[in-house]
Amino acid sequence: MQKYILTLLCSALLATVYAQNRSIEFRDGTWQEITEQARKEKKMIFVDCYTSWCGPCKMLAKNIFTQDSVADFYNGNFVCFQIDMEKGEGPELAKKYSVAAFPTLLYIDAQGELKHCVVGYQQAGELIQNGRNALIGQNTLPDFQKRYEAGERDPEFVKEYIEVLYKAYRPQLQREVATEYINTLSERDFYTRETWNIIIKNLSDPLSPVLKKVAANKFRFSQVVAKDTINIFLDYTLKSAVNGFLWWTPDKGAFNQQRYDDLLAYLFTQNLPKVPQYIATLYAAKYLKTGDMRGMLDEMRNSLHYGIFYDPQDKLDFIRNSFRHIETLGDKDFLQEANVWLDACMETAPTGYYKSEYMKVKARILRALGKTDEAEALEREAPKIRMT
Repeated sequence: MQKYILTLLCSALLATVYAQNRSIEFRDGTWQEITEQARKEKKMIFVDCYTSWCGPCKMLAKNIFTQDSVADFYNGNFVCFQIDMEKGEGPELAKKYSVAAFPTLLYIDAQGELKHCVVGYQQAGELIQNGRNALIGQNTLPDFQKRYEAGERDPEFVKEYIEVLYKAYRPQLQREVATEYINTLSERDFYTRETWNIIIKNLSDPLSPVLKKVAANKFRFSQVVAKDTINIFLDYTLKSAVNGFLWWTPDKGAFNQQRYDDLLAYLFTQNLPKVPQYIATLYAAKYLKTGDMRGMLDEMRNSLHYGIFYDPQDKLDFIRNSFRHIETLGDKDFLQEANVWLDACMETAPTGYYKSEYMKVKARILRALGKTDEAEALEREAPKIRMT
């Protein structure tokens, strides 16, 4: 009897596997040819925007696009197109349709007008529902945008709109709508768990009036949210804002001196444990504005000498992110100085993990010095050291 049941189960499993033998048929051709085909067939275009390095993109293609229900729905209702957003026409289409995260799934009519947009991995049912929404023009990004611009402000509608913007990865508009909604709340409604969830999902600038209000009134939010949770979120926003300056390079636009000054002044009013690290990071980052690597290295040395970066991960991040500028500049004197510095970091690293990470940084510096063989040897050794 047990063998019989096992045979039935195996047969059912095999039948299920073999039943899933269809997949979305993505058309070949240029974007113009795809739109012409859509006009000819009187269909909407479904675009899978991916990159070669995007894991969720690959999972979507392997696990979801190959399900019969998905394949039948999309092949029957759309002209389907798949494009690497970093090659060929990809960058141009990314700019045109505001694609900045992957995977992004676009629903576009034959005239090239965006009708819906969602970002991220989708389950089969969700993907089909998004396609249906696009076809009927309801609960889509443009639908919500039109209603909002027409003045609709029912709280439930606005909260839905914020969620649609989040799923479509429209961060600037998402922040604007969320901020406007929060500003309409009474003091009583502001300090609620629901408002907290909206804040942490949609706002991240510590200098924004809303987050300044949260920071100044943590004790009131602590009635509905754990104090540690509030501090972790506020710390995250400060760290992100500060690192924005440490990651700055001239190709990203002008150095925002006003924001730098405002952020530095604001940090001096905060009492979170890692605030001294953030101030030290800004002090080092200010030299990037003029390309003064000597000034940056001296400022880093002072900060590390006084033990401001007590957390080994924070110290690693500080050194790693700062040395990228040394690597890019390519000055041999600075590279040699960084190389010696990294030897000391590797020697005093608290665990194999940190030593291996410093080895990777050193490998990049060695490569910039033209010592490719030494760099490759370090990269091969790093994974072994990591496990010690």
